[in-house]
Amino acid sequence: MGPLSRLNHFFWRYKYLFVPGLLFTMISAGFQITVPMVVRQAVDSIPRFVRLYTLYEGTPAQAEFYAYFFVALLLFALVIIALSGTSGLFMFLMRQTVVVASRHIEYDLRNDLYDHLQQLSATFYQEYSTGDVITRATDDIEKVRRYIGPAIMYVTRSLVMVLVAATAMFIISPTLTLYALTPLPLLAIAVFFMARMVHHRSDRLQQQYSTLTSRVQEALSGIRVLKAYTREEAEAEAFDEESKEYRARNLNLALVESAWRPSFLLLVGVSTVIVVWMGGRLVAEGAITIGNIAEYIIYINMMTWPVASLGFVITMIQRASASVLRLRTIMNRTPGIDDGPQTDPSIQAIKGHITFRDVWYRYEDEDEPALRGVSFDLPVDRTLAVVGRTGSGKSTLVRMIPRLLEPDAGTVQIDGHDLQSIPLETLRENMGYVPQDVFLFSDTVANNIAFGDLDADQDEIRRAAAEADLIENVRNFPDGFDTHVGERGITLSGGQKQRTSIARALIRDPRVLIFDDALSAVDTATERNILRSLRARQGRHTLVIVSHRLSAVQEADLILVMERGRVVQRGTHGELVDEEGLYADLYEKQLLEEEIQAF
Repeated sequence: MGPLSRLNHFFWRYKYLFVPGLLFTMISAGFQITVPMVVRQAVDSIPRFVRLYTLYEGTPAQAEFYAYFFVALLLFALVIIALSGTSGLFMFLMRQTVVVASRHIEYDLRNDLYDHLQQLSATFYQEYSTGDVITRATDDIEKVRRYIGPAIMYVTRSLVMVLVAATAMFIISPTLTLYALTPLPLLAIAVFFMARMVHHRSDRLQQQYSTLTSRVQEALSGIRVLKAYTREEAEAEAFDEESKEYRARNLNLALVESAWRPSFLLLVGVSTVIVVWMGGRLVAEGAITIGNIAEYIIYINMMTWPVASLGFVITMIQRASASVLRLRTIMNRTPGIDDGPQTDPSIQAIKGHITFRDVWYRYEDEDEPALRGVSFDLPVDRTLAVVGRTGSGKSTLVRMIPRLLEPDAGTVQIDGHDLQSIPLETLRENMGYVPQDVFLFSDTVANNIAFGDLDADQDEIRRAAAEADLIENVRNFPDGFDTHVGERGITLSGGQKQRTSIARALIRDPRVLIFDDALSAVDTATERNILRSLRARQGRHTLVIVSHRLSAVQEADLILVMERGRVVQRGTHGELVDEEGLYADLYEKQLLEEEIQAF
């Protein structure tokens, strides 16, 4: 089965549009194909009119003959206009069904792809760049739509026109038809080679388009860094090189496509010359009439667009084939983390009792494990703090809790249930997660906070902002909560973005609240205010805090000290300060830094 066969179920879904559309196509072609027959009758009637003219010339009936001749010509013209108009009407209906169906399928494809992209795990987005995914969701789907709509419409109409015209020509004169169609084998060979070249070049063009899109997306997302390091010129040169490659591949494809039309016109011209030459001989022999020659020439020219569109259609089909393969590589990817046979749908809520039992994890591109036999037990509504040097495995540990990562060995449990037995939607609906890499949408401050709870009202948004110590900043914004933050929150400071992200998590009022170094961009006074708000919420959630600042974790019920993926110490702040080890060293170092800053 070819790649395009994967789209067959869409044709069946919209058969109520495709079936009448194809019927309208055949009717339109049928009316158009009768026009040459009327022209033949008109041309063949000319000798009869000439003979009648010689009979009536100079007689009293000459005026009546002129009137009869004018009416006959008018009748032929009206019949041709009526046939062409009716053909055009059904062509309009054809476009209103087939092309509309292709737009419906484009809509379904785009939504299916977007839904699937949201289900895929984070590892997928480490493999595919954002620009590549955007290209597949836009340009590739558009190429598939052109195959489903215009390409199928043109193919159907062309086949009907060619088959009916060729049949009519064979009925008139098999000999002349065979001569006229002699160039067709050359046409078939040209089509075969063109299809192969277009498919290869189209695939390479789409790959470069993805690269170009990724380059633009990364440059605009990192525009602050580019300007800070005065790398605008270097980035422009890199973009210019990618653009040149895209232009070269596009021109390479255009060269193949442009060679098709001259080749086709040459073959059509040869067919016309053969018809006039051989037709003249057959007229002299009395085998056909002059009207048949005119009919043949119109048939050949009428087949010009269908045959010419064959190259255009082949291009669309080959491009669509390459695009379908690119789309299928994404649609065939299964989510690395999803509900499975172990999932218990009866679990509809969680309390927040978190247990790790000998958990191991190693990233695919790393040689050393990120977690090595981590175990702990955190009761409901208690606070866990995780500290350690950079790269010790803190973020990896907390990403296990909402199942953003799956352990290679060991188990992670909530309320005594293995995470794999809890429905993913239930698990994540009961969690508030503030990651290290803060992401804000290009929207208002209010909408970014309400993203945590789309049903939240203005009072709840204000309350969450106050708990995140953001309310005073918002009051100074030009439009308050209605201030647009720009792409990825570019108009806000690092601390403001971080607090907006915290408010987004707090507004959910989750059973498990995770702060992955979420206080790193705020000052110590703001940190104290946020921690005070969290303490006021005691009993409403289980809290997990990752922090480099030990001041943020001193009141935690349990502190885990990590080093190279292992838990090397555990206990309360007082216990760990009194115990020789990494925690005490970090604490003394931070006290010294604070004294130096105060001095």
